[in-house]
Amino acid sequence: MQTYNEIIKSLEEVFTKFDALYTEKQVAYYVEKSNAIKEYYDNLPKERNGAWVRGSYSYDSVCQIAGGKGMYEKLQHSNLNAITLMATKDAKAVIKARNSKIAKKLEEAGITKVLNSNIEVSSDGFNGYYVVETNNGQKAIRIETIIAGGYNIQRLHYRTLVKVLK
Repeated sequence: MQTYNEIIKSLEEVFTKFDALYTEKQVAYYVEKSNAIKEYYDNLPKERNGAWVRGSYSYDSVCQIAGGKGMYEKLQHSNLNAITLMATKDAKAVIKARNSKIAKKLEEAGITKVLNSNIEVSSDGFNGYYVVETNNGQKAIRIETIIAGGYNIQRLHYRTLVKVLK
């Protein structure tokens, strides 16, 4: 077993909490956007026969409401179960990419032994600090992860920085 896996193992418990939170928020985001699309269609003016009034529908508007063309195309004909599955799948892909990024950086550091570790958890992320022995001497590794995003600014996303310090 490679030594950097010790660091990954120590982060698993913390990651589990944040991965569940991230997945839950992604599902909520997808459901919110799906409901916004349905509300848009429900509020379009209609003729007596139930058809939309000519010129009342705007593809650009509904894409903007959905959070982009790609999101609209994912959600436009999906039910709640399909939306939940899509959101969960997308969240898992982001989590896998984050884990790969961390593992690659740790592997590149050439860690031979973990000497000391400290993890601090906050409401929106965590900081991990490790003192390690490498092929090139003793080094420190700092791993910072937050869940970032805000209303109408950016979608919810992970922000992970892995720094190998001298």
